[in-house]
Amino acid sequence: MPALGYAAKWYKGNTHVHTVICGHADSTPEFVAQWYHDRGYNFLVLSEHNHFIDPSIIKLKGDVRDDFLLVPGEEITGPIHFTAMNISRLVPWQFKDKNRSRVMQNYVDETEKAGGTNILNHPIYSRTVQVHEITPVKNLYMFELYNAHPGVRNFGTAHLPTTEQLWDALLEKGMTMWGVSSDDAHKLQKWGEKENNPGRGWVMVKSDDLTSDAITKAMLRGDFYSSSGVMLNKLVRSSSKIEISVNEDETACELASEFLFGRPVRKGKPGTFIEFTGPGGEVVKAVEGLSASCEAKGAYLRAKVTHRVKTEDGKLLEYYAWSQPVFTDGR
Repeated sequence: MPALGYAAKWYKGNTHVHTVICGHADSTPEFVAQWYHDRGYNFLVLSEHNHFIDPSIIKLKGDVRDDFLLVPGEEITGPIHFTAMNISRLVPWQFKDKNRSRVMQNYVDETEKAGGTNILNHPIYSRTVQVHEITPVKNLYMFELYNAHPGVRNFGTAHLPTTEQLWDALLEKGMTMWGVSSDDAHKLQKWGEKENNPGRGWVMVKSDDLTSDAITKAMLRGDFYSSSGVMLNKLVRSSSKIEISVNEDETACELASEFLFGRPVRKGKPGTFIEFTGPGGEVVKAVEGLSASCEAKGAYLRAKVTHRVKTEDGKLLEYYAWSQPVFTDGR
């Protein structure tokens, strides 16, 4: 398993955002790309509903940074939604079948024909995508663990699992699955906590180069972590162990952003907490503090950082970072 360490080259990116082309967003592709460029992101996928946006036609204003990349993409929007990442053309979305596993397999196969790879988007949204529907799908390695759209139920309900529970169930079934955090933003003209704005979920990818191919390959290897506000300065994933530490300064900088809102919770102690989770969703080790390490005690191990703060008006808010799992069973 690759190691991400202090000297790693990290790139901040978002894989899911919308423009006026979809008919229910409020900004042009150029405006959206400019927003991410001007706020220090390194790459962006303009993942429009059933529409391929050629990055070469997007013209930014002013001095364009050398370390900003538009990765070609599309959101395949049928009965299930996928980000088709690093594609060369439009991926067809019209395939119909009552068996949703076959629908997903078709999307994966058609995306590969277009030179790209897939992310299963917001699996717990208007209709939950079930574990038994996902597990038969071949060559699907990523799903949205955290989607910042206010309508997406990342943390479940009384009757629905959380996306982390879904993740553990897929890992239990033997899938190699990486968790992605994204914005899925539609609104950049009206701002507020309940608005569907950008800047609330992203991935940090370790890659030798900032190219569409390099970023895509790094993510397919699991060489990234996902965040809703917490930033790391060390993440080492060996064959059976995870070492992790939090970057206090960068986390504080992110949390100071006017665009970022934490998840409200009812109880909990303020501070930073690291949990390591193994098979069955069992927390095998929990540490309060900024750094920790853990050896796998089963087929897989993943790490989650929770940073909990108490606001001046007494509210408790949580922000997160998630590592990708390591596997000890040959996956």
